[in-house]
Amino acid sequence: MSHSKTSYYKEGLSYSFDENGITATPEQIKAIAEDIAVYVENECMAFYRPGWDEQASSIEDELKKRYAALQAEFDEYRRSAELAVKRALKQHSDAVVQIGKNGEVHRYDGRTTQIQ
Repeated sequence: MSHSKTSYYKEGLSYSFDENGITATPEQIKAIAEDIAVYVENECMAFYRPGWDEQASSIEDELKKRYAALQAEFDEYRRSAELAVKRALKQHSDAVVQIGKNGEVHRYDGRTTQIQ
């Protein structure tokens, strides 16, 4: 158990005991503070809360799901846009048309052609 946690709880207990008229020796306060530190470390098990590792893993899983959903949405948008461009430019139905980063439109049919 960490010294800083015990010191923190000792200080809090000392103030609380003083405010509530409870007398205890420094050794008793230290023993209680050490017990509280152990209780706090085990709180997630007592109240069925996942530990930080499980929470971080859960957050990471959720972010991966969101990213996958956004990627799928983007891919569908891109397919629709490329299909619209192919139709607008009256390209053959089996031509592969791709929109580049700067709005360039390329057709792939055995060779690459930039469509103006």
